[in-house]
Amino acid sequence: MADAYLQVIAHYHASPGNGDRVVQLLAELATATRTEPENLYYEYFRAPSDPDHFVILEKYSDADGLAAHRDTEHFQQIGFQKIIPLLARREVTSHMVREGDKR
Repeated sequence: MADAYLQVIAHYHASPGNGDRVVQLLAELATATRTEPENLYYEYFRAPSDPDHFVILEKYSDADGLAAHRDTEHFQQIGFQKIIPLLARREVTSHMVREGDKR
C-alpha cells in the first residue's frame, strides 16, 4: 500500500474572539507535527469570511501515523490542552486514499 495514505480533514470553530490565539497555536502545532516521521503533509487555513473557522488538512502514511500524532507531547500540550478548550466545536474526519482511486 505504498500508494495509499490517510487523509484527515478537520474543521475547528473557535469560540468567538479566540481565532487569533488559535491561529498562533496552530502555527506551533504545525511546525512540530511536520517533523513526525509518518506525517506527509500538514497545513491549516483560516476562513476569510469567518476568522474563527479553521480547516486543517493532514496526511499520514497510515492510521497508525495518526494515532502516533495524537499521542505526541506536542499534540497533547498544544492541541489537547491549549487549542481544544478555545473551540466552540470541532469536526474531524479521516479517509484512506489510494492514489489510483482519484478521479
